Amino acid sequence: MATPPTCPDSLQAKIDAASSGGTVIAYPCVYREQVTIDKPLTLKGQSGSEIRGSDIWSRWTYSGGYWQSDDTLPHFPQPPEVECMPDTSRCLWPEQVFFDDEPLQQVAPDQEPQSGQFAVDAERRVVLADDPEGHQVEVTVRRHWVLGKASNVTLEGFTMKHAANEGRSGAIMNRMSRLDPGHSNWVVQDNMVSDAHGAVVNLRGGTGNKLLDNDISRGGQLGVRSGSAGYLVRGNKIHDNNTEDFYWGWEAGGFKAASTSAMVVDGNEVYNNKGNGVWCDVGCKDITYSNNRIHHNARRGIHYEISSGGRIFGNVAWENGWATPNRANGAGIGVSNSTDTEIYSNTLAWNADGIGITGLDRNGTDHDLVLNIHVHHNTILMQDLPGEDLTNHFALGWISGWSPQMFDPDSNNRGEGNVYWYPDPEGDLVRFEWEKTGYPELEDFEATPGEEGGRYLTQAEKDAVVADKSLPTNSEPR
Repeated sequence: MATPPTCPDSLQAKIDAASSGGTVIAYPCVYREQVTIDKPLTLKGQSGSEIRGSDIWSRWTYSGGYWQSDDTLPHFPQPPEVECMPDTSRCLWPEQVFFDDEPLQQVAPDQEPQSGQFAVDAERRVVLADDPEGHQVEVTVRRHWVLGKASNVTLEGFTMKHAANEGRSGAIMNRMSRLDPGHSNWVVQDNMVSDAHGAVVNLRGGTGNKLLDNDISRGGQLGVRSGSAGYLVRGNKIHDNNTEDFYWGWEAGGFKAASTSAMVVDGNEVYNNKGNGVWCDVGCKDITYSNNRIHHNARRGIHYEISSGGRIFGNVAWENGWATPNRANGAGIGVSNSTDTEIYSNTLAWNADGIGITGLDRNGTDHDLVLNIHVHHNTILMQDLPGEDLTNHFALGWISGWSPQMFDPDSNNRGEGNVYWYPDPEGDLVRFEWEKTGYPELEDFEATPGEEGGRYLTQAEKDAVVADKSLPTNSEPR
């Protein structure tokens, strides 16, 4: 598809000229600029309205088998705490080059780029192996698309691409930097946003922000980061994120929030992310994850960690966790070191683990506690994996790596009424865990608080679940 023409005027100028509370209609063209919204405003795109953080570079010099840009890149910051996946430094390189709208992969300065790759030399010039003649080469020169200095802002109807933002920031933010407190009542809706280096969207701080019906993809670190009190995230597609190999145990994947209260994440599709699908970590309180379809994420589908007051229900999660399948790191739904959380009426199929509740050593703090976790009336479709470590995969596992606290009756952790399906009869392979004991048989597991009134589905019941939830009939080949 041909790129719309570059806009002849400035979107920032239209914003500056608008009245507070007014509406700015963008033209159907590409705005190659970063804009700041400093008043209550609706910024609305039409079909073909785009904001890109890149410019078209057309001046190249051929030398020694490579094409070198005449223009030079600006320097882009990165926070010192950024962690990459093992054996790569790609997450530290925010530079981007697109060849006919397809991203090229950056290689280290001491490597010679091959076709489909680029390097940045000591003078901040782009070095290509592919001949740019007759192609559109776009090079990212800006960190963000939209930044905020005001509350009550609506942003809708745009395509946005190409941002060299640092880790833990967003290409769209309701603030001026990742360290600012943020503004309230932002609505980001009906946009198609992709190809940022850090997170694509980061609405943090303030209250009442909304992220609605967007397609959010190809974030170098995350699709969506952080959150705010009363944050509503509904109807989005969040997919194919962590393209730049940020370390997924640190912070990468589909959507991560922290220190957030009363957030609702409902009716989204979250898939193909290199990391957890959705993840609330440290100090999340009264969070709802409901009615989402979550699949093919490298790690857990849903992860609720060091938090309280979670309600996780009505979600359908399948084929998650196969990049980290051990000890509930690949659960369809995982809860770790959290309290007062209810997990019910979810359907889980073909994940590395079904539901995993874990208690890890968190240095003797309140974060160690696992209290009042209630897992009930979920449907879990699994398969035994002969030849695997017998303790690796659970339909439902209550897993402690440090202390029996989570198994004390006063902790009130319990399961009930969950239903399971396996293609084979029970044998020697472990399917359940409670208090560091693996159980191959459901009857024995039911003698623990981990399950009461559970049962196996019949083949007909399993087939009905698969049809009703639009799930694959069987797991994918391993």
